[in-house]
Amino acid sequence: MSAIIVKDDLMQDRDDTQKIIQITFFDDITEEDIRKTKWLLNMYTEMIDIIKNYEMAMRELENGLSAYELLTAEGSAGKRETGQELTSDVTAVSVIFKEKRQMNYKFYVALTNIIRGVISNIRDPHEGLTAKLLFLDGMKYLKAQSYLEKGYRKDIHAISPTTFAEKRRRAIASIASSLKINGTLDFVVIDYGRGRNKDGEIGLRLPNGG
Repeated sequence: MSAIIVKDDLMQDRDDTQKIIQITFFDDITEEDIRKTKWLLNMYTEMIDIIKNYEMAMRELENGLSAYELLTAEGSAGKRETGQELTSDVTAVSVIFKEKRQMNYKFYVALTNIIRGVISNIRDPHEGLTAKLLFLDGMKYLKAQSYLEKGYRKDIHAISPTTFAEKRRRAIASIASSLKINGTLDFVVIDYGRGRNKDGEIGLRLPNGG
């Protein structure tokens, strides 16, 4: 039963991706670009957690924690070295080595700043609010849909669930176009190599090649 559910989810995601491609502003936006964009948006809140954990650990270190205690304070956000250039788990590369921590931290700060900036520049108010709720705030789909359906924001009129779905797709299309133009999607890679499934495994390529 679980395999059927996973298969259905994949089919729905592919159908969603195709619908997004149809409304993109530029002809060179591909299915891979949309997949990368969706993945990066879904990882936003996790990257924010890594940033906060790192900053907390740095403050604690300044207060007298040892290097070992620092690593422990950073939690499970990256205590293992995968030995791979590509990781499908952002947390696995957050604090792999002591000398890489600051570089990785700055990388996540840059990525999250870019994502916030792109979303804040979405002109359509419904698309912008939809993207903020789903991706920046990490709100569940149905809760965000209900938020816009009930018109909690006085400056943004209520919309139907069908319109919400369309606004979400248009928001992703807009974000994908911006992230491709500014080069952010270059840091998101899909590995179709040996041992991967046919859809490949998606992850981040760190600027230091890690």
